Amino acid sequence: MLKEKISFKNILFLLLSVAIGVVFIFSAWSKIPTLEQFGWIIVENTFLGWNAAEILARLLIGLEFFIGLLFISCFRIRKLAIPLSFITLLLFSAYLVIIFIQHGNNSNCGCFGEVLPMTPLESLVKNAILLVAIYILHFIKTEWRLPYDRWIVFGTLMICLSLPFVLSIPDCFYLYDKPKIENNPIPLSLLYTSKNNKAPDQELRKGKHIIAFMSLTCEHCRKAAKKMRIMHEKHPEIPFYFVLNGDSTNMTSFFEETQAQKIPHSMFNGVEQFVAMAGKKGVPSIKWMEDTTEIKHTNYIILKDKDVLAWLKQ
Repeated sequence: MLKEKISFKNILFLLLSVAIGVVFIFSAWSKIPTLEQFGWIIVENTFLGWNAAEILARLLIGLEFFIGLLFISCFRIRKLAIPLSFITLLLFSAYLVIIFIQHGNNSNCGCFGEVLPMTPLESLVKNAILLVAIYILHFIKTEWRLPYDRWIVFGTLMICLSLPFVLSIPDCFYLYDKPKIENNPIPLSLLYTSKNNKAPDQELRKGKHIIAFMSLTCEHCRKAAKKMRIMHEKHPEIPFYFVLNGDSTNMTSFFEETQAQKIPHSMFNGVEQFVAMAGKKGVPSIKWMEDTTEIKHTNYIILKDKDVLAWLKQ
């Protein structure tokens, strides 16, 4: 009896189960700080909209927590943890292949959030190692069972799936005020008459544009730039423009993080003139402009491409 408990088979089973479980839980935990942007990665690489991607991102993280707990506790390994993890890893791997095809191997796939950036190929190798470990585990006929284990499994699953929604409530669950009709004149001529700043290469005082006034060092500005970059890639016809404020030495890091350099932009320094155009509510200041009139003012959270496209057609 004692020999069976400390057999090589049981030791191997325990080591593999815990190792696999730790990877799944670390994967879930590492995405929490940047959960919002994990949803954006899903939007960028799938057909899903912004709200659906926010919800799916949290469900996937909850599922990873659940699978990890099953492995670490050595509970329902053969009938639940192994098939569930196998299917999940295969789906994640297919998703990574899509990212690799669309964007190459230079971007962070988001599998471990920003805690441990990984390229799609690195993450595919990680998934392959996990699949081999799970395959080996499949042939070790050992697992723990408890009375009323179905209820335990169901309760654990519900808690795990709910946890990401508690830690980071999706933006689509909030009731935000719709962008108000502003009809405010904006002195965009300052962009072209300033002696200390290079004028934009395009005429922003005629036609419809979405102009975002941003600071190069503002965290929320960088989030706004990322979201607008994804929209621009899906809908190049949306006339986005960035007016950037700050030390030009920060521009490199701004675009390295946001990958938004393809959106037309220009630098503008001078506090009074910048505030005269951006407004006093702070940055990012996203203005829906028609000629030199601000039609709407919105934040990046409620900015949706379908709304912008509908406005452009009016």
